[in-house]
Amino acid sequence: MKKQLLSVLVLGFLLGSLTSPLLAEHNFAELLLGDGTFPSLRIWNFVDRVVNARLFVSTTAGPDEDTPTLLYTLAPDGILGVRSALSANSRTEGVAHAVGGFLYAETEGAGIAFGGNAHATTYSGAPAVGLEVNGINFSGNPQARVRGIDIVNAGDAPTQWALGIETSFAAPQGKPKVGIMLPGPAQGFPHNPASETGIVIGTIDSGEAIRIQANHRIALDNAGSIYLKYNAETNQIEFYNGLALKHAIPMD
Repeated sequence: MKKQLLSVLVLGFLLGSLTSPLLAEHNFAELLLGDGTFPSLRIWNFVDRVVNARLFVSTTAGPDEDTPTLLYTLAPDGILGVRSALSANSRTEGVAHAVGGFLYAETEGAGIAFGGNAHATTYSGAPAVGLEVNGINFSGNPQARVRGIDIVNAGDAPTQWALGIETSFAAPQGKPKVGIMLPGPAQGFPHNPASETGIVIGTIDSGEAIRIQANHRIALDNAGSIYLKYNAETNQIEFYNGLALKHAIPMD
């Protein structure tokens, strides 16, 4: 199997060298497979559920450690700019759908399946962003349906939630100060987060659009001094300015 893999890699390099004048725009590729063709590079003779994968690398997890297919890039001190361990690009010029990357996980036992698990860690205090998603509209059309994140739940039974914000079991000291932030100039960011509406909620089956805990408040200004809450002890909805109760609506 190793000889077969070596032969494929050597062939790829030779083809890249022989056809380099025709592939000048790909001069950053170390291994080039396919130019309008559909090659297949498979490592380990194993039938996968994707079936038609152009590149398929299979490993079997052992009992002692994780066994990922690892891509690693180190940017030493003095190197500037973005340095990525993995870059994927897809382009469509017709009615096909372009997908930059597809991740899939499944479980047939008691273990959890994560379709994607992104981590960003700081040891210096520099910013770390677990996942940045950009929806970009360069079409010039203000009605273009561009979205930062679309969450679609599916299946043959109800799912628990579409978006959950949790605190880490292993490192709860990293609890976020704000669960969901729509930052703007009041929070030190240069632009408003949205042009029309902060949050829009469509029709909910039960009719309950928002639920919060009793005795928790909803602030109506950036400082959080003007707020309202349901007081479970007095069974009334209360309106405050600072600590001063200004108005109360009994729920009896």
